[in-house]
Amino acid sequence: MITQTPRDPWRAIWQIAASDGLLVGLLLATAAGLMATAWLPQTSAADPAAYARWLSEAQTRFGGATQTMQALGLFSITRSLGFRALLALIASTLSLRLIEQGDRLRSQAQDRWANLSPLLAQGGALLLLAGLLATYLWGWQSEGLIVQGGQQVEVPGTESWVALDETGAQVTHSPGIVSPIEAHVPGVRVSASSDAGTPLALQQAAEAEPLTQLTLALDEDRYFAIPEAQLVVQLSPQPGEADEVSGPVLVQIYRSPPGRLESERVVQGNAEVTTGGVTLSLTSIPYARVTATFNPGLWPTTIGLALAVIGVLGSVAWPAGTAPMMEEEAW
Repeated sequence: MITQTPRDPWRAIWQIAASDGLLVGLLLATAAGLMATAWLPQTSAADPAAYARWLSEAQTRFGGATQTMQALGLFSITRSLGFRALLALIASTLSLRLIEQGDRLRSQAQDRWANLSPLLAQGGALLLLAGLLATYLWGWQSEGLIVQGGQQVEVPGTESWVALDETGAQVTHSPGIVSPIEAHVPGVRVSASSDAGTPLALQQAAEAEPLTQLTLALDEDRYFAIPEAQLVVQLSPQPGEADEVSGPVLVQIYRSPPGRLESERVVQGNAEVTTGGVTLSLTSIPYARVTATFNPGLWPTTIGLALAVIGVLGSVAWPAGTAPMMEEEAW
């Protein structure tokens, strides 16, 4: 009578968990999620102003379905529990395959080159995932920092800083971060004087302290009042050809009351605008909009990607059974 050896359930589970089919399925699901992020606008609730703008755009685009899609997590796919679970399963599968491939590399001396390539590909992919995890856990990005030429500002919520040189052309920063310039922003230093040359106070808001000089970044329309002269000034950045650190600015001066437009003029660089016995002096100051990023997983991700590419190319060049024979002593 022939006795049948009972099947080891743990071995069966191992084979399924390390199988090609499971890995391919997980990778396809992850790729589908990443493709969805390119079509669906993703957002973060960390910046209330940015979130408000995103919500308005999403409601315009998707209408009444916006709330349902948001509840399903379609606008935060990469931060969803399901997507994180996919990445965790991929890492687990790669770890099992890495162990299996390492055992195969030790036991099959005649085919070691062919077995080394998958080992590099899977080890590189695992290292890449570890880098992405490090970035997710400890990395951060702060967008839209407005920095004045010659000024150093701290990145909100961190101990890092960024600074802009006097010309507004180059950014320096604290170690460990990168801070590319998103755009150059026109800026002005404003003062006002009467016909007699007496400095006049400027006030940006009713509760603000009057100052004889204001420094403004013109990333949006700016307003201030000259209370002694009963004037309100609006400065609006204008599109058009401009150098890297200054752009055309529309200066509109209103009488208050009754809100009548007294003067309107487009200026660029240093300029003076006179109306109603008041001379408004504008001095161009460079500003820049900067994004500061801390990415602790950059090097593991880069090295892992390089190893994965080398491993895939090696698998194509030397498939199993065709790799050159190596003497045992060489290993």
